[in-house]
Amino acid sequence: MSEVQMLKEIKTDLNFLKEKMARIEVTVNEIDKDLHSKPNPEYIKKLDQIENEDNKVHFNDMDEFDRQFGL
Repeated sequence: MSEVQMLKEIKTDLNFLKEKMARIEVTVNEIDKDLHSKPNPEYIKKLDQIENEDNKVHFNDMDEFDRQFGL
């Protein structure tokens, strides 16, 4: 492979990496924005309501779970 071909390939690879880094940066910024945004108070109320209406069965350990389901 000649030096010119190698340099062209390196240039192509660098351009590809630049594009990927730009996409990653946009994604990270979006995630950061979501993490630092204030939650909707209506959602918090709904989550509290769901938590208060907890009808799930709770087990202390796997043995208790196994006994409950006959395993």
